[in-house]
Amino acid sequence: MARKSLGVVSVLAIVLATVFVLNEITQAQRPDRSEMRERGRGGGRGGPGGMRGFSPTSIIDSSWTDLTFVVKVDDETLLKARPVFQKHREKLEKAVKEARESGDFQSMRLEMAQLREAFATDRNAVLTEEQISQLEKLEADRINQMMRRRGGSGRRGGGGGGGPRG
Repeated sequence: MARKSLGVVSVLAIVLATVFVLNEITQAQRPDRSEMRERGRGGGRGGPGGMRGFSPTSIIDSSWTDLTFVVKVDDETLLKARPVFQKHREKLEKAVKEARESGDFQSMRLEMAQLREAFATDRNAVLTEEQISQLEKLEADRINQMMRRRGGSGRRGGGGGGGPRG
C-alpha cells in the first residue's frame, strides 16, 4: 500500500512540475504587461481615446479577408485582385510611416482619403457589380460596428475639442 501511495505522489509531483514549467514558458512568451497597460491608457497605437490595435492597413486586410472568405470570389478573380490589394497596402504603409516620422497627421487624412479612393477604383476594376456591392456592404457594417464600440460619435477620425468653443 505504501508503494502505491508513493507512486501516486510521484506521478502527481511530476504532473505539477510539468504544469509549472509549461506555465513559466508560456509567461515568458507573453508581451510585457506594463506595455499592455500603457496601451490600455491610450499611450499605444491609436493614441489617446483611439482604437487600440487599429492599423490603417487593417481596412485593406479586412477587405481581402471578406473578398476571399465571405464574398467567396473565384481563384481567377483573387489572382487579379491580389496585386491591387498588395500595391495599395504598401502605399498605405509608406504613407503611415512618413506621417509618423514627420508628425504631420493632418495632411495624412487627405492622403488617406485619396489612397482609399484609388484603392476602391482599382479594386472595383477587377470585381463584378455584385461582388463590389457585397464587399461595400461588409465594409459599411464593419465601420458601423467600430463606431458603436467607440461610442457612436458619428464622426470618422479622432477630431478634437470636446466642449463648446467660443
